[in-house]
Amino acid sequence: MKWYLIVGLTVMVMIATVLVRIPVPGGGYFNLGDVVIIFSGLFGGWKAGLIAGGIGSALADLIGFPVFAPITLIVKGLEGLVAGLAKPAIKWQIYFFPAIAVIIMIAGYFLGCWLFPNLGLAVAIADLPVNIIQAVAGYIGGIALHLAYTKISST
Repeated sequence: MKWYLIVGLTVMVMIATVLVRIPVPGGGYFNLGDVVIIFSGLFGGWKAGLIAGGIGSALADLIGFPVFAPITLIVKGLEGLVAGLAKPAIKWQIYFFPAIAVIIMIAGYFLGCWLFPNLGLAVAIADLPVNIIQAVAGYIGGIALHLAYTKISST
């Protein structure tokens, strides 16, 4: 994967994360960045997913919610890395690895909020439904985007 494609995917993650920001209890927000993170991993592999997911999302957090940037860097980076394990894709892998990736995202944010000073278990529980919805949207949207790209690029 060329470096400039990874930079482009990183910027796309950042834009998708910043473009739709719906605040939720605890200081976080719902966004569509996970769609692009899953796509980045499926499109570019684990390295592209790791860099685009971690750096793109952390940069977006620095714009409005800097306290979450360290957690986001790790959690979203792991999400992209695991989604990227599906490349080169065998049909079942493009569904399996992104599913594991979004589970990691949900668990990572739950633990991150729980262990973070001034947030705690109450915030982690309050954010859980939003993180689940965001994960499902990212899973469905990222796979759909990848399948559409694959279909278009093969014609």
